[in-house]
Amino acid sequence: MKKLLLTLALCLPFALCAPLTALAAEETAAEEQPAGEEQEGEEESFGWARITEEGVYLYRSADESSGLFILPRSYFVKITGEAGSFYAAEYLSGEAGRTAVRGYVAADEVTLVDYTPSEPYLHYSVDVTFTAGEGAGLPGGFITEYTLSAPFYGTFSFGSSTYYYVEIDGAFGYVPASACTALDYPLNTEHTQTPAPEQPTEEVQPAESGLSTASIVLLCLLGAAALAALVLIFRPQLGKKKAPEEAGEFYQG
Repeated sequence: MKKLLLTLALCLPFALCAPLTALAAEETAAEEQPAGEEQEGEEESFGWARITEEGVYLYRSADESSGLFILPRSYFVKITGEAGSFYAAEYLSGEAGRTAVRGYVAADEVTLVDYTPSEPYLHYSVDVTFTAGEGAGLPGGFITEYTLSAPFYGTFSFGSSTYYYVEIDGAFGYVPASACTALDYPLNTEHTQTPAPEQPTEEVQPAESGLSTASIVLLCLLGAAALAALVLIFRPQLGKKKAPEEAGEFYQG
């Protein structure tokens, strides 16, 4: 009987602690789970790509022989799909006063970024001067030269000459660079600034136990109860005195 009580006294704290330990482990695992982690099966967004090199064309089709114009370096195109070694892209989309141009860029000529740029496109206009030229033979009063402002999209090389791809009254076309003001636009320095020096990292503190204060107190009480049970079980044997005749077996007067 005493062995049975002893076994129960020793097993009782562990039996009661098992649910608490399991609960604490579940709470700790839930706290360590990253918030906002992307779930499997979510559709990936194509995002944006930066023009980091000179001479990157926007093509009419997924073919390097269909160059439309050279995109301004340091700015961005919005990626809308994939076509072999090309990305489907759009430029100056959703911008007031500009008409979007859609086409393709070579995938190995642009750099995908993991952020949404605040100013992805170049908003720039050039002054285009049209002239009838000398020797037109027109009498006085005829306008032989006029200048207008046109939204600039990019450059295009043809032979040894450079042309600008512009929009005039809703129509796109090429005008000689020699008939326009010289290009003078700023580079987009977004996300290119040198990062600030890293601050010393704080010493990582040991992870706290998953058990709450109440659970620890309960464990202490259960341990004390088990100890008290052991004392009560073995107290009769520890306090019993030997009879005189029993003592005489060990000592003869």
